[in-house]
Amino acid sequence: MKHENFKLSSIQFNPKKLEVKIKGVTFGPNEIQLIMGPCAIESQEQLEETANEVKKAGVKIFRACAFKARTYPYSFQGLGEKGLDLLAEVGTKYNLITETEVMDPRMVKVASEKVDILRVGARNMQNFDLLKEMGKVKNPVILKNGMSATIEEYLGAAEYILSSGNPNVILCERGIRSFETEERFCFDALSIPILKTLTNLPIIADPSHPAGKRET
Repeated sequence: MKHENFKLSSIQFNPKKLEVKIKGVTFGPNEIQLIMGPCAIESQEQLEETANEVKKAGVKIFRACAFKARTYPYSFQGLGEKGLDLLAEVGTKYNLITETEVMDPRMVKVASEKVDILRVGARNMQNFDLLKEMGKVKNPVILKNGMSATIEEYLGAAEYILSSGNPNVILCERGIRSFETEERFCFDALSIPILKTLTNLPIIADPSHPAGKRET
């Protein structure tokens, strides 16, 4: 693997493990953080109910998507900018750090002013225009791996954000597509220790996407 392709995040060039901090919470090698919340923002009532449960559970980071990437155009796509406003309002009310996915480069600045942590979803891991826009804000950015991406391609995507000026990148393993149709995705646990040998960026995991079913 050519470390010069991801030199800003390469542990070979930058051996000190990085920390990303937001409102008293730290993502880093010596910290474990939990992120909870609904997949999509549907209503203020839904957000209030789930935020209350997140707060009671002692979790500090509240995630909810204002924009949803869907396989089919007929599926619910989220509430858009109205959802950002609702998330910001509920986050303030319950004193929670907010997190949401952004899909459109034109919405990055708007979202960055309303939500604490931004996310690049798996389907947009190589949306290079979006990654460059994420590099122009200072919010922490959670970058999910593409479902068929190599580790080197994944780190290359992170490099787009870093090289555009935002050092606050958090990698998130969320599963990959395999041959098994009974599984929603395959959780690629081995990628986490491999990434730790290659990059100085904080790493988190999203086991909910590979599971995908409540009973599993």
